[in-house]
Amino acid sequence: MKNLSLKISLIVFSYVTLLILIILSYVSIVPEDKLLVLENKSPLVKKIENQLSSKKDSVYKILEKPKKIEDIIENELSNSKKSENSPEKLPKIYRLQFASFKDKNKSYDTKKKILESNFFKDNKIDLGIKKIDLDNNITYFRVISANLFSYVDANSYCEILKKKKINCIIIKE
Repeated sequence: MKNLSLKISLIVFSYVTLLILIILSYVSIVPEDKLLVLENKSPLVKKIENQLSSKKDSVYKILEKPKKIEDIIENELSNSKKSENSPEKLPKIYRLQFASFKDKNKSYDTKKKILESNFFKDNKIDLGIKKIDLDNNITYFRVISANLFSYVDANSYCEILKKKKINCIIIKE
């Protein structure tokens, strides 16, 4: 009998403990009416439209499959027309500008530092100093390329130089 009363008391104790735990968990999960709830009113993710153009050998161009032989011929004809406007036939009226200073000596020093890069020797690009007089009687000395380029060539050289931490801009002659 003693053993039976111990078993019953343990069972009752476990059920009471379970009931207390259920009540505690309910109280901790369900918020009170006066509790302040923070909600985000603006969207967390912003959709941005893809502005990529289909360039030669891009993923979009590779995945794009013409349906008919006429489409392939049309694409080849349009590519041959584009090659007629190749960079060799474009007018070479652009220069690369690297710096502009009021002090002539600073311009020469900068020119020497920039010419230390192997890029200029490999591409046979020479630099010069051009004197610019502005309307308000201020004179600047620009460090510019002596060579003239088409816009496409100038842009590609400038991109390469920016990767090598040499800033440049394209100016029209």
